[in-house]
Order: sequence, then C-alpha cells, then structure tokens
Amino acid sequence: MIEQTKRKAFAAMSFVLVVIALGTLAAGVAAGLASPPPSWIVCLVFLLSVSVTAVYQQSIGRMPGLPPFGIASAFLVVATLGVNPVFDVSLWVLAFFISKAFSTRSPWTALQWSGVAALGATAFVALSRGLIAVGVWPVVAIVAGVAAHKLVVLLVEFLRDAGRWNIDHSVGLNGVSPARLFATFVLCAGVAVGLYITTSGVLRLVDGPEEALELGRATIPLLVVALAAYGAAKRRQTSNSERRLSGVVDAARALPWNVEEDPKETMIEFARKAIDATDFEIRRTPPGRNEIGARFAPLNPADPQLDTGPFADSAGGSGDDDGVTQEHRQDAVEPPDYLIASRKNGGNPFTPDDELALDAIGHIASETARVRGAYDTLLDRVDRDSLTGLPNYNAFQRSLARLNEDRTYASGIAVLFIDLDQFKRLNDTEGHHIGDEVLATVATRLRASVRPHDFVARVGGDEFVVILTKLQSLAESKSVADQIVANIGEPATLGGREYRPLVSVGLAYSGHQETDPQSIVVDADHSMLSIKKSRRQGGPAFESSIGISPHRSSRINEIVAKAIDDGVLNVVYQPIVNTVDDKIWAFESLVRYTHPELGRISTSSLIEKAKGLGRMDLLTKQVIEASLRSAREFRKVVPTITVVTINLEVEQIRDEHVGAFLKDIVPRYPDVSLCLELNERSTKDIDDDLRAQAEHFRELGMLIALDDYGSEASSVGALVRIPMDILKIDRSLVDNLDDTRQREVVRALQGFGDAFDYSTVIEGVETQDAVDILIGIGVRHAQGFFYGRPVPFAQTMSRLKAYGAAGTVGRAVPASGPASAPASTPASTRTTAG
Repeated sequence: MIEQTKRKAFAAMSFVLVVIALGTLAAGVAAGLASPPPSWIVCLVFLLSVSVTAVYQQSIGRMPGLPPFGIASAFLVVATLGVNPVFDVSLWVLAFFISKAFSTRSPWTALQWSGVAALGATAFVALSRGLIAVGVWPVVAIVAGVAAHKLVVLLVEFLRDAGRWNIDHSVGLNGVSPARLFATFVLCAGVAVGLYITTSGVLRLVDGPEEALELGRATIPLLVVALAAYGAAKRRQTSNSERRLSGVVDAARALPWNVEEDPKETMIEFARKAIDATDFEIRRTPPGRNEIGARFAPLNPADPQLDTGPFADSAGGSGDDDGVTQEHRQDAVEPPDYLIASRKNGGNPFTPDDELALDAIGHIASETARVRGAYDTLLDRVDRDSLTGLPNYNAFQRSLARLNEDRTYASGIAVLFIDLDQFKRLNDTEGHHIGDEVLATVATRLRASVRPHDFVARVGGDEFVVILTKLQSLAESKSVADQIVANIGEPATLGGREYRPLVSVGLAYSGHQETDPQSIVVDADHSMLSIKKSRRQGGPAFESSIGISPHRSSRINEIVAKAIDDGVLNVVYQPIVNTVDDKIWAFESLVRYTHPELGRISTSSLIEKAKGLGRMDLLTKQVIEASLRSAREFRKVVPTITVVTINLEVEQIRDEHVGAFLKDIVPRYPDVSLCLELNERSTKDIDDDLRAQAEHFRELGMLIALDDYGSEASSVGALVRIPMDILKIDRSLVDNLDDTRQREVVRALQGFGDAFDYSTVIEGVETQDAVDILIGIGVRHAQGFFYGRPVPFAQTMSRLKAYGAAGTVGRAVPASGPASAPASTPASTRTTAG
C-alpha cells in the first residue's frame, strides 16, 4: 500500500512537471509573438548552444541515480540581461527539452526534466533580475541566480525521490557529495560570470532592433562554451565506453567462471563493473521504465549429492530413485530470465551502449550455463553408479574429504561400511537379474533411511557406504546405524520369492577433523571384516550385525592427557569489538589442539576429556598464563586493548581449584585486565562462598562475565545471581535477527545491561547486516567471525601491527551507532589492584 501511494505521488508530480514545461513553452510563444526578437539567427545560435551544452552533466554524488548538474544554466544570463525574460527562459527550456529528448529517446521523460529545469530557470532569472534591480552588483546577482537554480532543482528531485538519497537508498542525504556539488556550482557560476563579462554589452541589446548588427558578437562566447561543454561530454562518453568495454572484457577473461560461486552473483558483479546503475537484480519480468535488461539461459544444478559439479551443494543421500533429495528438489527452482539494471528517475538515462554491454554479459552467462550444464551431465555419468543411481567410489572419496574439512569443531561424522552377506550365492543360484534387483532395493532403502545431510554411495559389487554427519556422539551414530540396518533387513519379494537382505556393517566414528579422513574408512572396513569373520567362526549367521571400531576413541584419553601434561595445547584469540567506533577492546582466549596423526580434536571433546581425566584445572591455569602474557604483548602494540577473557566454570574459582592461582598471577600483570567468563549453566547452583569469591576477584581488578546466556533454559534470575561486569549473549539468540521477536529480546537484554551498569556483548556476529541491526537496537559490543576468527598469537600480533585496533579488516566499516553516547569498554570501568 505504501509503495502504491509513492508511485501515485510520483506519477502526479511527473504530470505537474510536464504541465509546467508545456506552460513555459506556451508562455514563450506568446511573448515572442507580442515582442519578436530582432535576430532569429542569434536565437537559433542560442538554441543550438544550450542544446549542445546540456549534454555535459556531472554527477553530484557517490551513487548512481542522483540528478546530474551541468553548465547549461549559465546561459540564463541572456534572460537576466535581456528585456524579454519570458521569451528567453522559454527558449532555454526548449533547448533543454531538445537535448534531453535526444539523450533519453523519450519525449515524456524529457518533458519531466524540462519542467524541473523551467522551475530552476525561473528561480535563476527572477532572483538575479530582482537583485540587479535593487542595485546589487550584477556579478553577485548572477552567482546568486546560479545558486537558486541548483537549490530548486535539488529540492524538486529530492521530493521526486521521496528523500531517498542515502547510499543504501534510505531517507537521507549521505549519497550526495558536498565536494562534487560545490565544484559543479563553482564551474557553472564561473561560466555564467564569464558570459556576462564577455557579452553583457550586446546581450542587453538582444531585443533592441537599432543595434542588430552587433548581435553577432553575442554568438561567439555562446558557441565557445557550447563547444567546450560538448568536448567535455564526449570525453565522459569515451570514459564510459572504456568502462563498459573493461567490464565485458573482464567477464570474458574470467571464463570459465568459478563453478563454486553462484553464476547469478558473478553476472551481477561484472555488470556492476561495466554499467553505472543504481541497482541490479535478476527476475522473470522484462525491463520497465528507467531500466534495461538482458535475457540469459537458466542454470540448474543437476544433483546435490556429489562433491563437485552438480553434486557440490549437499551430501544428502535420501530421496527418491534418482538420488536427488526432496529438500533440494524444492530448492532447484528455475532462476529468473532477465538481468535488470535500473536507475533513479533523476539520473542520467541508459544509452544503447549500456544495453549492448549488459546483453554481452548476459550472453557470456548463458554460454557459461550451457557449458556448465554439459559438464555437469558428463560428471554425473562419470560419478554415478548406473544400476542404483547412487554416487560411486570416486564421488564418495571427494565428499568424504569435503565433509571432513567443512565440519565444525563440535560436529562428528561416522562412516558405515555395509556389505551384503551371501550375495555371491544369490547371484549363482537365482541369477544376476535377481542380484541386480536386490542391489537396487538396498540402495532405495538406504536413501530412504538416512537424513537429508547424510551421504550414500555404492563403492563395489555388493558394498555400500554411508557418511553420517552432524553427529554429537558415538551413541547417536550407533542409533542411526541401527535404524538403517533394520530398514535394510525388511523382507522383499523378488522373482516371486521372499528375500530378507542380510548385511555386515562396520562403524567408525570421528569426533574431530581428521588429518587423513581415509583412516575412518579403513577403520570401518576393518570392523565390517571382523563381523564377517565372526560369522564364519560361529557368530550370528542369520541376522545383520554392526561392528564398532574400538581404537579411534580409546586413544583420545591418552592424547589429551599427554598434551595437557606437556603443556602443548594452543591458545587462540578472537577480538571483541565496540560497534560504535569499530575498535577492538578485548580478546577472548580459546583452546585448540591438533594431533599430528588424528588431526584437530574438537574443543568440546578436549574439555570433556580434561574433566574426566582430572586435568581441567591444570588446563585452565595454562590458558590463563598464556593469555596474560599475550595480552601484555597486545597492549604494547595497541595500548587501548587492555582486556583478555578466559572461560571457566564457576566452581573453578574456589581457591582449591584455580582461585588461589588467580590471586597469585593477576597482580603480576597490573597493565592487563583479566575477565573470567563463567558459563551460565554452571552458575545455577552458586553459593554464598562462590559469590563472595567473585566479588573479591572484582576488587582485585578482574572482570566477571556471564557467558553463553540464552544458549539453553536461561532465566532472568541468572542476571542477578552473580556479580558481573559483562553479559555475553549466546549466538542462538541472534541467528535470525530478521525475526522481530529476536530483536526485541536482544533489545530488552541490552536494556537490562544499561539499567544494571554492565556491558552486553553479542556473540556469533557473522555479517554486516547483523552488525547494522544490532547497532540500530542499541548494542555496543559484539564478537564473531565478521570481526575475525580465533587465530594464534602470531597472527593476532600481525593483525594488530597492520591494522591497529580496527574491528573490521577488509570490509566496509559498520555504520555509526545510535545517537546516544557509546558506553566505555568494561576495562575502563575498574582499576586493577597492585
């Protein structure tokens, strides 16, 4: 409804401008008939000069679509000094209309522009003539007239655009460049004054028949200015042509486009390089007014299961018979057919060369789509088993490597190696056609049994593999495997006889990223062979069985214990940023460990093992000492970064755990503030002794933070259960800030912080959009991948030396914060003891 109202208002204003333009022209005709000019030749030269000069226009902003300004208004000096200003202004408007009609190829659009120009010209002439009439020096009057013309045009165009002159197209003026606007004003005023000085002696006689012979002198300056403006306009056209050519050439040189990137986004990127437009989009409908468009062939991924080409999007293996998941079938909607470039109504119109450049980029995209489609088809044939429709061994190997590399620290995977028992006997007794039916049936049941993000493949004659992803424990993988085996073993009627598939399954679970993911397959294969060997040695012969690899998890206890005892765990640092001034004020310390053979061990697994081994306090002490040492070095590079945070559970702050250690080590680092992040879950059973200990730590200069608030069943009581300086809000509360309810929850928590005088830090911030929303609701501190991933000490030092305390590196700096003054960082609210 609001957009419809805006469109109606714009249409009404456009109609009014057309009426003003036509009215001005009609008034000029009447004035000319009442008092004909002495020299129609001079009028023709004036008309031609203004038409040519109007071609040159300069942008006044940092965004396309703002009204461009030129120097054609300088010719209004003629109307200021003449005796028939109505005729002179209408002649100027007619020249302006002719110029715009040629450039826009739309008389209606040209009339709208001419209506705006008529209002500006009227302001110019009325003000300058009025000032001269009261005795103001003509040069000053003409400069004032130029200013009046620019202001009127700006005001009208601002109203036509509903005030949306911000760079993000919101209401405001930050898209306008004051320097460019002033430069165009100075240029126009200078030309106007120059015309006055060189031609004032004869321009006053334009309507005086007694000195018509001298009127030829008036045409020389007009033509000189027109030719200069025309030359400048052609230079700008050449520059625009170079830009278009460069964009198209870049698109061609980039072939073949990266198959890992969205081709639509790539197409828009090259179009943006080639064409100066307000916005680009891809849609079904053809271009409309103030738009140009190029058709392009759609690009559809053929299959989401495999690792490259048509299989690059997912590891999902469930679905119907062709192996494509239902989830991806819903997403595989044919994309729109037009690449659209648009400009605001006040901006320069598109040219035929713009259309050709856009069409060329669309054609390149179409050819890319065609070639990629052919490539995907071939890849599908190479990487798919023709009998079952499942990915084959090659595709399985690629997907295993990718899934191992892409998983998060807390995400486990498992490999099921599945072998059909007695399959050779079935082929020999019933025939290979029955064996093929069994294989196809098992494949269908496997696809139906796994989750959308799991992976299924046939890797040999009677062998299948399943990759289970997003697992939290070995028990979970065993539960999923049991369901898969149960589904496979359901009776099936093949060739008129009932057949119950019997399988041996080896399961290998990995709770951390592997240096060599193939080792998971080897372990699963060995477990499967152990099951088959057990059958031959008298084990269960008529039921499917699952064997679990024993040694993968049993070694982790030994590895973690040795790593902690030897003090070889790594500490990494993630910045915490003040969103208002985009400056780092603290780093959070996190522990990581990569084993030479097993690869990275997840942090959650590391902490769990440390607790079970009775080494959690030792691990925490090592992190505290390393963090304080690092923080001292950070401050030497950037003195304003004074805080380092470490994670621990509230029970650990007792003296018999790490409390006494903290009291001893913190005074050795008087220039650093240590913040203790207490997990919110661990504070539920806090007692008076722990509360007093926390308050004592604050008196020693340490900061207390409540961590992961909102991750589970958090309560408001947790906000007052323990004395604190910082509230850290879990990422789960900001994972969908488009949801009004989430924004209001965050706003309320920020309000609690403001009311109780503690700082609020939002965790898990990953995009500029999230930063902008958080700033808009008053959040002043944030942490997440947007500002930087956790990295070791050396990389952190390199960043600080290169960029100082800058929060965003290699991105646009977040928008400025709310009008209220930013809260000081927690480090500045307390004096460190010592």
